[in-house]
Amino acid sequence: MMIQGHTVHSLLDISYQHSTSFIYQAWLFFRGTTAPIFIFSSGLVFTYLLLQNPLSYNDNSRIQKGIIRGITLILIGYLLRYPTINIFRLEEISSEQWLTYFSIDALHLIGVGLLLILSFSYLGRLLKLDYSLLFLFFGLIILFASPFINSLKWSTALIPIASYFTFEFGSIFPLFPYLLYIFLGGLFGALIANNKFDTRKLVLLIILFGIGVVQILFSIVLSDNFGMNLYYPSFVKIGMVFLLFSTIGLLARNVRSLPNYLQSLARNSLWIYIIHLVLLYGSPTSIGLYQIVGKTQSVEVAVISAFVMLILMTIISLGIDKLRVTKIKIFWVQVLVK
Repeated sequence: MMIQGHTVHSLLDISYQHSTSFIYQAWLFFRGTTAPIFIFSSGLVFTYLLLQNPLSYNDNSRIQKGIIRGITLILIGYLLRYPTINIFRLEEISSEQWLTYFSIDALHLIGVGLLLILSFSYLGRLLKLDYSLLFLFFGLIILFASPFINSLKWSTALIPIASYFTFEFGSIFPLFPYLLYIFLGGLFGALIANNKFDTRKLVLLIILFGIGVVQILFSIVLSDNFGMNLYYPSFVKIGMVFLLFSTIGLLARNVRSLPNYLQSLARNSLWIYIIHLVLLYGSPTSIGLYQIVGKTQSVEVAVISAFVMLILMTIISLGIDKLRVTKIKIFWVQVLVK
């Protein structure tokens, strides 16, 4: 969904992107749920793996790995948006380019989210608090504080900091409200790690599916009758996260292993994210498809391009695995020879 969403959006002619057709509006709606699901999954998996290890924080290797991963994601996020290859000619960078550079994208958000999960889980262990309740508490704070935080007016001098808290300067995923989905993932990661939620239990999955449906209907009622438009997008996206999570759980109840290509894409998700963005939008050292033919293509070309991009990313992912295995084999041969 992420790959095809970026590809279609960057290539499809601008005239189609104001379409009121049901197909386009449905695609647009589901594209809007891709990021929350992506962010939710990141929080869930990270928290699950973190809490599976009963060792103290000083002895838990996942703490150090988590800190490195969080910082790395933030740095990669900035590197992908760096406006020039010549770091000694910064005066040539326009104000619009600086705004783009400081805007917060998914990698910044997830990086900060992982660091916060580490901090709050440490707090939970220190104070002997229930992790799932802790993440639920912070998730609710993010949810209800977001309209207020987003409405604050920031000085342009504070753009590098303000971009983390507002859409005003071009951020796509500011911390408010998108940290909500990280903490929501953390909540389920903690429940699963502590055996309080069995992802193969039919009753729990059906209940979660029902909660997702009710959540979406409740959001529509609130929006129409009580003027809760500020919270409507978040409520709907939470409902969609529950729907997809429970649906995948229902489909996977009897699955014991995944196809190799899906396992490969899961292992290399960060590489796939980086590579497809560089191909589409370019980098400090290259231009992408967007700069060449962006927003000028027909529906047919955009759809075919999305399929080609998906196939290409799968091939690249399998190639990365092949390279990784080859390097490991060479390493052990060298060790044995020595």
